[in-house]
Amino acid sequence: MDNWLQKRTQLTPQRLALSFHEQTWTFQDLQQQVNGLCATLQSRLSNPGRVAILGNNTPDFYFGILALHQLGEPIVCLNKQLTTPELQYQIKDAQVQTILTTQEFLPQLQAVANVKLIALDQLKWQPQANWPAPPTELDAIASIMYTSGTTGRPKGVCQSYRNHWTSALGAELNLPVTESDCWICAVPLYHISGLSIVIRSLLYGMPVRLYEHFDPQAINQDLVHGRGTIISVVPYMLKKLLAKKHEPYDNHFSYMLLGGGAIDQATLDQCDHHQIPVIQSYGMTETASQVVALNPADAQRKLGSVGKPLFPVSLKIANTKQSNQIGEILLKGDNLTPGYLNQPQRLAEKTTASGWFRTGDLGYVDDEGFLYVKSRLAELIISGGENIYPNEVEQVLNQLPDVQESAVVGKTDSTWGSIPVAFLVTDQSYSLTKVQKFLMDKLAKYKFPKELHLVNHLPKTANGKLQRVELVKWLEKNE
Repeated sequence: MDNWLQKRTQLTPQRLALSFHEQTWTFQDLQQQVNGLCATLQSRLSNPGRVAILGNNTPDFYFGILALHQLGEPIVCLNKQLTTPELQYQIKDAQVQTILTTQEFLPQLQAVANVKLIALDQLKWQPQANWPAPPTELDAIASIMYTSGTTGRPKGVCQSYRNHWTSALGAELNLPVTESDCWICAVPLYHISGLSIVIRSLLYGMPVRLYEHFDPQAINQDLVHGRGTIISVVPYMLKKLLAKKHEPYDNHFSYMLLGGGAIDQATLDQCDHHQIPVIQSYGMTETASQVVALNPADAQRKLGSVGKPLFPVSLKIANTKQSNQIGEILLKGDNLTPGYLNQPQRLAEKTTASGWFRTGDLGYVDDEGFLYVKSRLAELIISGGENIYPNEVEQVLNQLPDVQESAVVGKTDSTWGSIPVAFLVTDQSYSLTKVQKFLMDKLAKYKFPKELHLVNHLPKTANGKLQRVELVKWLEKNE
């Protein structure tokens, strides 16, 4: 297939591609910036070894992502909120030799590992008209994103160009997306939610309005004045936008694409009142963004549903013979990961004999074909759009002096959707502040427990397996 950036530039060279504050770039401008950066980077990259990115949403970071694709380098996406031990593990596991970043993150990264650091905002390059970029090979790996497993060991999810292509195709066929839309990107570019917007811009010929960080007041003003028609949000972002909204959005505003958790009735009613269409969705890193979406017209009638599978996706519920029966959600489609980095057995473990991908999520499909997700990976906590895996937090909590064992569960929260709550079996009189201080250099802050309970035992099954559901019931009973 023709190189995606080159093809888009040939088709619509003068169409707006990217805006950031008052700066704008057409697709021709974008290609020339990326070409110039490719020429500058080529001699600086260490081979063999992969290249990672870590930073904020800036034009330089955006150019860097596209430049690595033009250079044929799979991108290892590092979360800027990770601690030094977390970063060290991922850098070593992915055999990263070079990290593209910015000056702001140099001190943090210099303490991480012996890798080459390139600060994009310190590089000087000239726009360049031509660069011998290779064709886009659909089965080549485009990106690698780490997601923690229930065992606590992070897994590098490989995403091919075919995965991204299929994801973009599914969105175009099922969601109202046109070349006249402008997608506001205030979600991190190192997440699948942000990277998928970059890819879709090239494939659709659609401009992206980039935000360095989530600023609800500024974004609302952009939407009021027509400087964006679509925005990707998690529940926390949606609630903040509603809280800061004082004027109606421009008539060309299309919708908010909601991921990272379900929406509640009160928030949905608010959106209806303000005439804000919300498309709820379901997806994961392994599916290169959403695979199921709910049309706004069905939002009230199908409250709690994440919608129907997108066109390229097949979905069924394991071991069920009729609608409304709960079971594991199974998927098929070309947007599913080709595998996990350095862990080939993982994909085999998650795939049925007939080729269905086991999501690990429980849900059901009603008699109209709408999917309802009952639990995400059974134990997964989604807080402000970030995934928190209890076992990963527990492994660190168990290092506390005199702590015999620990358990972490999610508790519903009106602001964050869910918050992590910790239970410690200990004779010590630990405070939440003391526990959080202990975690400071060991886990990203969003993984910190927000509540602490000291107990003399944890509920377990006869064979010694922790019963998290009993802890959740205990929290509900004591609210």
